[in-house]
Amino acid sequence: METLSIILLCVFIPVTVLLSICLLCIHSYWKRKWKSITKENDIEAKGDIKIGNQSKENVKHTLRRGPSHQDPTFVADEKLGGRKKKQKKKSKATKRSIDVENQDGAKQIRVEESKLFEFDPPIGNKNLGNTCFFNSSLQALYFTKFFEDALSLLKVSAPNFQNLKLTKSVLELLEKKNVNHTQELRSVLNAVRNINNQFGRGTQEDSYELLNTLLGGILDELQNGDRTCKPIDVDSGVNGISLKNLFTGIFITIYVYDSCNDVEVDFEEFTTLSIPIADNIDQNFKKLPHRGLQTISSEDPRFDIEKGLAVLTQIEDYEESDLPCRVCNIEGTGKAYRRMLVFTPPPVLVIHIDRFKMNDFNRLTKNAQRLKYPRIFNMAKFCSVANTELSTNSLNYELYAVVVHSGALGGGHYYAYVNTTRMHDVEKWQEHLKRSPLDLEKLKSNVEEFLRKRHEFQDDSGQTEVCKVKDSWFYVSDESVCSASVDEVISHKDAYILFYEVH
Repeated sequence: METLSIILLCVFIPVTVLLSICLLCIHSYWKRKWKSITKENDIEAKGDIKIGNQSKENVKHTLRRGPSHQDPTFVADEKLGGRKKKQKKKSKATKRSIDVENQDGAKQIRVEESKLFEFDPPIGNKNLGNTCFFNSSLQALYFTKFFEDALSLLKVSAPNFQNLKLTKSVLELLEKKNVNHTQELRSVLNAVRNINNQFGRGTQEDSYELLNTLLGGILDELQNGDRTCKPIDVDSGVNGISLKNLFTGIFITIYVYDSCNDVEVDFEEFTTLSIPIADNIDQNFKKLPHRGLQTISSEDPRFDIEKGLAVLTQIEDYEESDLPCRVCNIEGTGKAYRRMLVFTPPPVLVIHIDRFKMNDFNRLTKNAQRLKYPRIFNMAKFCSVANTELSTNSLNYELYAVVVHSGALGGGHYYAYVNTTRMHDVEKWQEHLKRSPLDLEKLKSNVEEFLRKRHEFQDDSGQTEVCKVKDSWFYVSDESVCSASVDEVISHKDAYILFYEVH
């Protein structure tokens, strides 16, 4: 009996151990299998989550680049909360595919691979003592495309850059405008005061005069230093940034004579346009005594600033005895006609509204009349047909900044509106920024010959479809900054300087 018990124990124990081992192995195997199945189910379930209208294959792409959305408002939402890393550059051009609308908002169209130009939100400027006239103009320059890039190029290309006091101080301000930049702000003001001592003495001055002094001072420094800008590559895809080409346009003044039918032209550069407030314009501006005086488009001016530009570019007539022909030197008995038009418009078009007028007591006062100015308008109405490289489609301009003066002539306050989000047509900007220096004497001869031979020109009138993206406007008054609506900006009753750019 004892022997049988021992035999059973010897058999039972190994079998029990073996079965236990087998059960443990089976348990372990199914445990691992269950975890694998559960994990696969979780992954599959998470993959079914959609962002907007995107499937699981697009999730990683979306998190990296942002949603491929048809509503342009996603740009603002992304800028406010969707970016963990703040942009280091003041602007960035990215490729987008978005829905945009035409100027009248009549229909939606699709723009594939458009260029969206974005700036960081504005930072205010400290008032250094009645310097709102200075701060407001600077805000417009902060948000001018490629202004900082053109100055940065000079820093690396001009051996005498350290001697360009105004240019150097403006670039240092632009590089630090998003941090505490009071010292740089004061340096720019001091550099401007060295050119015109009326600025920086603690009194309220004219913002338009300040702007002309600043831009003119920079261009004079470059000209006196005999330096030119060299091409560089920037992230917007625009090469060859010339600071002069950015702001400088060319006027053509055309003279025609009844008696000899001669044509004479002169050229003059400009950086800003000052227009009058025109209640009425001469409706005979289309009755051209010579087709060489024609503009690219013969459309009627619609907005108040277009009426001001029409007055600036209207035909003037004289007796030939008062304005004899300088080509043949014959003193005729007919009429001589003169017209100043835009021959080459700049990519950045600055329009000053002349609000000065004489009152009944023969004193200079401010004209507070409200003017209508468009968000987008076409310069073809004011450009000469003598420039055969221009067309209506290349002359659309979009508003991106407004300097406002509130108050009377002897006092008041300046502030600015700026737009930080705009569409960017690379091809149009390249045409302007890559423009070579013109031989004006040779151009003068060629244009005169062209106008003498041809007296009929094709009218390039016609509305062009203009697209826009949802923009981001800000109100900036010294250090105070807040968002603004486009309705608040357009046709402001105290608008003083308008900043347009090629659209």
